[in-house]
Amino acid sequence: MLCACALVLGGCMNTTRTRFTTHYTLGEPAPAIASARHGQKVLRISRISVPPWLEGTTMHYRLDYRHDNRLAAYGRSDWIAPPATMLEDLIRNTIAAGDNWRAVIGAGSTATADADLHLQLENFSQVFAQPDQSAGLIEATATLVDDGDGSVMAQKHFRVEIAAPTPDAQGGAKALGEASRQFATQLERWLGTAVENQSVRMNQRSQP
Repeated sequence: MLCACALVLGGCMNTTRTRFTTHYTLGEPAPAIASARHGQKVLRISRISVPPWLEGTTMHYRLDYRHDNRLAAYGRSDWIAPPATMLEDLIRNTIAAGDNWRAVIGAGSTATADADLHLQLENFSQVFAQPDQSAGLIEATATLVDDGDGSVMAQKHFRVEIAAPTPDAQGGAKALGEASRQFATQLERWLGTAVENQSVRMNQRSQP
């Protein structure tokens, strides 16, 4: 029974050969669509904040079918960089490919921005509903802040879950890679709506 479980989550260890750690990425980003660049404002994407358990490169999974809410970690597989670091690049490139902003800059830029996007990553793990059935799950809260007066322009909680093709680390990496791309796309669309709504409110206030 124990060996069967180990096979599902990564394979029984063969002591006759050396085992190396496999490093995973989020995969290739979706092709960028040409933009007419209608936006006039500059967006700064702040560093993604994470809970302590997501600060490193560990690949986490949870056995939901056991109903114990405990996180576990793959012993011979990890991420090539912390999840937040990989997400920051993907999100910045996805938003920059859209047409809502004149420019998208990172947290380290000294350029002046009109708005700041703050992201709180709350979950980035593989969740097993059954021993042979799992999904990549991302949960995060996005807050768009006016850089001029510090007021909150909009806020939204995101939850993206993608089925894993295989019940192992490789399948989890593929599922979380696709979940990351979908999250970045949903975030880009939400920002467009938030900016549009903010413009409408400002126009209404300026009318006599």
